[in-house]
Amino acid sequence: MKIEASSLTSCSVVKGGDSISLGLIDETGRSVEVKVSASDAGALAMTLPKLLKKSLKEKYQDPSLRYVFPLDAWQVETSTDGSHLIVTLTTDGGFEVSFATRPDVCKSLGSALSDSTEAQGTTQRAALAN
Repeated sequence: MKIEASSLTSCSVVKGGDSISLGLIDETGRSVEVKVSASDAGALAMTLPKLLKKSLKEKYQDPSLRYVFPLDAWQVETSTDGSHLIVTLTTDGGFEVSFATRPDVCKSLGSALSDSTEAQGTTQRAALAN
Protein backbone atom coordinates (compact mmCIF):
# COMPACT_ATOMS: atom_id res chain seq x y z
CA MET A 1 0.00 0.00 0.00
CA LYS A 2 1.34 3.43 -0.93
CA ILE A 3 0.65 6.29 1.48
CA GLU A 4 1.31 9.84 0.39
CA ALA A 5 1.63 11.92 3.53
CA SER A 6 0.50 15.52 3.55
CA SER A 7 1.79 16.12 7.08
CA LEU A 8 3.50 14.50 10.02
CA THR A 9 1.35 14.76 13.14
CA SER A 10 3.21 12.80 15.80
CA CYS A 11 6.27 10.74 16.54
CA SER A 12 6.63 8.45 19.53
CA VAL A 13 8.37 5.40 20.92
CA VAL A 14 6.05 2.44 21.40
CA LYS A 15 5.97 1.14 24.97
CA GLY A 16 8.93 -1.14 25.56
CA GLY A 17 11.12 0.68 23.04
CA ASP A 18 11.00 -2.00 20.34
CA SER A 19 9.38 0.22 17.72
CA ILE A 20 8.72 3.79 16.64
CA SER A 21 5.32 5.19 15.69
CA LEU A 22 4.82 7.95 13.12
CA GLY A 23 1.42 9.63 12.86
CA LEU A 24 0.63 11.03 9.43
CA ILE A 25 -2.23 12.62 7.55
CA ASP A 26 -2.56 11.03 4.13
CA GLU A 27 -3.54 12.74 0.87
CA THR A 28 -7.24 12.13 1.60
CA GLY A 29 -7.05 13.72 5.06
CA ARG A 30 -7.17 10.46 7.03
CA SER A 31 -4.96 9.83 10.04
CA VAL A 32 -2.50 7.02 9.43
CA GLU A 33 -0.04 5.43 11.82
CA VAL A 34 3.16 3.79 10.61
CA LYS A 35 5.09 1.60 13.05
CA VAL A 36 8.64 0.53 12.34
CA SER A 37 11.07 -1.45 14.44
CA ALA A 38 13.78 0.49 16.25
CA SER A 39 16.30 -1.20 13.97
CA ASP A 40 14.45 -0.06 10.84
CA ALA A 41 14.10 3.44 12.32
CA GLY A 42 17.90 3.49 12.66
CA ALA A 43 18.25 2.44 9.03
CA LEU A 44 15.88 5.27 8.04
CA ALA A 45 17.90 7.76 10.07
CA MET A 46 21.04 6.69 8.20
CA THR A 47 19.30 6.92 4.81
CA LEU A 48 17.32 10.18 5.10
CA PRO A 49 20.24 12.66 4.98
CA LYS A 50 21.49 11.13 1.73
CA LEU A 51 17.97 11.20 0.26
CA LEU A 52 17.50 14.85 1.29
CA LYS A 53 20.80 15.77 -0.39
CA LYS A 54 19.79 13.87 -3.54
CA SER A 55 16.37 15.57 -3.52
CA LEU A 56 17.97 19.04 -3.38
CA LYS A 57 20.39 18.11 -6.16
CA GLU A 58 17.54 16.90 -8.40
CA LYS A 59 15.26 19.83 -7.62
CA TYR A 60 17.82 22.61 -8.06
CA GLN A 61 20.44 20.93 -10.28
CA ASP A 62 23.16 22.11 -7.88
CA PRO A 63 25.41 19.42 -6.38
CA SER A 64 26.83 21.87 -3.81
CA LEU A 65 23.52 22.21 -1.93
CA ARG A 66 23.14 20.50 1.45
CA TYR A 67 20.19 20.12 3.78
CA VAL A 68 21.73 21.57 6.91
CA PHE A 69 20.71 21.87 10.53
CA PRO A 70 21.87 24.66 12.85
CA LEU A 71 24.24 23.20 15.43
CA ASP A 72 23.30 24.33 18.92
CA ALA A 73 25.32 22.05 21.19
CA TRP A 74 27.86 19.26 21.13
CA GLN A 75 29.21 16.75 23.61
CA VAL A 76 32.22 14.45 23.62
CA GLU A 77 32.28 11.34 25.80
CA THR A 78 34.48 8.28 26.08
CA SER A 79 32.99 4.87 25.24
CA THR A 80 32.65 2.43 28.14
CA ASP A 81 35.63 0.39 26.90
CA GLY A 82 37.73 3.54 26.40
CA SER A 83 38.62 2.76 22.79
CA HIS A 84 36.44 5.39 21.12
CA LEU A 85 35.04 8.84 21.65
CA ILE A 86 31.34 9.48 21.21
CA VAL A 87 30.63 12.85 19.59
CA THR A 88 27.01 14.04 19.87
CA LEU A 89 25.76 17.01 17.84
CA THR A 90 22.41 18.61 18.74
CA THR A 91 20.15 21.30 17.27
CA ASP A 92 17.94 23.56 19.35
CA GLY A 93 14.95 21.74 17.84
CA GLY A 94 16.02 18.49 19.49
CA PHE A 95 17.58 16.73 16.50
CA GLU A 96 20.53 14.77 17.83
CA VAL A 97 23.04 12.43 16.26
CA SER A 98 25.98 10.61 17.84
CA PHE A 99 29.10 9.26 16.18
CA ALA A 100 31.66 6.85 17.59
CA THR A 101 35.18 7.64 16.45
CA ARG A 102 38.81 7.13 17.33
CA PRO A 103 40.59 9.89 19.28
CA ASP A 104 42.96 10.61 16.35
CA VAL A 105 39.98 11.37 14.09
CA CYS A 106 38.64 13.86 16.68
CA LYS A 107 42.08 15.48 16.89
CA SER A 108 42.15 15.80 13.09
CA LEU A 109 38.61 17.23 13.05
CA GLY A 110 39.51 19.71 15.79
CA SER A 111 42.54 20.88 13.82
CA ALA A 112 40.50 21.25 10.64
CA LEU A 113 37.82 23.26 12.46
CA SER A 114 40.44 25.47 14.08
CA ASP A 115 42.27 26.06 10.78
CA SER A 116 38.96 26.80 9.01
CA THR A 117 37.88 29.25 11.70
CA GLU A 118 41.24 31.06 11.61
CA ALA A 119 41.14 31.30 7.79
CA GLN A 120 37.54 32.53 7.85
CA GLY A 121 38.41 35.16 10.46
CA THR A 122 41.28 36.40 8.27
CA THR A 123 38.97 36.59 5.25
CA GLN A 124 36.32 38.48 7.25
CA ARG A 125 38.90 40.95 8.60
CA ALA A 126 40.19 41.56 5.08
CA ALA A 127 36.65 42.13 3.82
CA LEU A 128 35.95 44.56 6.68
CA ALA A 129 39.13 46.50 5.91
CA ASN A 130 37.97 47.21 2.34
